[in-house]
Amino acid sequence: MENSFDVVLTPENKKSIFQEILNARTGMPYLIKLSDDDRKSLPKMDDGCKQFVQKSFEFASKDEALDPGSNLLKSGPIDMDLYSFLASVETQLKELLEMVKDTKQVAGSEAYEIARFIYMKAKMNVKLNIPRSQAIADDLGKLFRPNCTQHTHLISLH
Repeated sequence: MENSFDVVLTPENKKSIFQEILNARTGMPYLIKLSDDDRKSLPKMDDGCKQFVQKSFEFASKDEALDPGSNLLKSGPIDMDLYSFLASVETQLKELLEMVKDTKQVAGSEAYEIARFIYMKAKMNVKLNIPRSQAIADDLGKLFRPNCTQHTHLISLH
C-alpha cells in the first residue's frame, strides 16, 4: 500500500481559498439563481446559436426595418458579450471543479485504504489474542461499509 498524496492545509490556506471563492462571487454581483421552472421556460442559447445571434444583430444594425426597438439592439451585443465571458468562466470553473473532485477522490481513497488496512490489522490482532483488539475490531466493524468504494487494493475483510 502506498500513500502518494499528502497535502496539509493550514487554517490560513483554507480561509484564503474560501475568500477567493467569495471574491469571485462578489466580483460578479449580477449572477442570478433560476428556479427549475425558469430554466425550463427560457430559450436555450449555446455556442451553436452564437453565429445566428451575432448575424441577427449585424443585420438589424444595418437595416432599420429589422430593429427590434426599445433599445434592444443595443442590449443584444451587451448580453452576447456577457454570455461569451460567462461561457469562458464556466469552462475554467468546470476544469477547476473536475480537479477538486479528482483530488478529493484520491485523498478520500487513500484515507479509506489506510482505514481498511487498520481494520484488517485489528482483525488479525484478535486472532493473535492481542489485548483490546476485539473491542477495536468490533467498533470498527460496526462502522465498516465495504461498498464505500468499488475498487479495492486490499484483501476483502468479510
